[in-house]
Amino acid sequence: MKTQPPTAGITRRRFLQGMGAIVGAAALTTGYARFGEPNWVQVEEITLRITGLPQHLAGTRIAQISDIHLGAYFSVEQLQQAITRVNGLGASLLLLTGDFVTSRERNRVARRAAHAEIATDLVEPLRSAEMPTFASLGNHDLWGDVDSVMRSLAAANVTLLRNSGVTVADRLWLAAVDDIWSGQPDLRAALRNAPAESVNLLMAHEPDYFDTVLAADAPVAAQFSGHSHGGQVRLPTLVPGADGLYSTAPVLPTYGERYPIGLRQIDGRYVYTNRGLGCWPVPFRINCPPEITVFTLTE
Repeated sequence: MKTQPPTAGITRRRFLQGMGAIVGAAALTTGYARFGEPNWVQVEEITLRITGLPQHLAGTRIAQISDIHLGAYFSVEQLQQAITRVNGLGASLLLLTGDFVTSRERNRVARRAAHAEIATDLVEPLRSAEMPTFASLGNHDLWGDVDSVMRSLAAANVTLLRNSGVTVADRLWLAAVDDIWSGQPDLRAALRNAPAESVNLLMAHEPDYFDTVLAADAPVAAQFSGHSHGGQVRLPTLVPGADGLYSTAPVLPTYGERYPIGLRQIDGRYVYTNRGLGCWPVPFRINCPPEITVFTLTE
């Protein structure tokens, strides 16, 4: 009796098993990206070696959080938890680099109304910060109800810097420019009153503004930014990128493409792009967890 040769294809059972495995893996990945990684806030410790740093400033610790996007996929409780963690990190200053509030409303009028309502929820968590706190504005702040954001920051005892600066310690100047995308940034105005011998730090929501700092040969030791969220979803690569990471972000926002994540140093100046706390426009993170950053200044 002749026997039938084995078929080259797969059986229906194996096909269904394979499809089930694919669907299961997709569900696990989606669950991790939505409910896992976005809630795992990491504390990044960064040392900034600044040539000529006055001896009395060595060891100064500065915390940064960015891109809270309160109201979209980030809650008041999560913000309070983040501030509580900052309070335990020994920082003498806290920098907030924009995009405080975000609404999923598409209609502009409805979005502004939602922003105004959500912004009030910033006050209590930010007020609980135990160190002087300074802020710059982001594009989402200007796209919504920016006046309500500014009122809430003032009510929370946060000093908003907008094309201006302030002395935060002897020979240490902290400045910020207006949002690059939708505002009117003025680097000259932000640095105008800086003492001649001061170390100057700059907040600029969009990290690609660093190119303007470099082109102007501005006396800025470090720029602190956010905006890109690090890409939120980063895919592995075989070789490191300019940031030294073996990963890349396939989607990045305008003005967040050249310096999308982490620390870079060019011509003796630093730019640091914080991955942010919140998410937008989708509530997913893969290989790019939210962060609180603490910088230690050293000579």
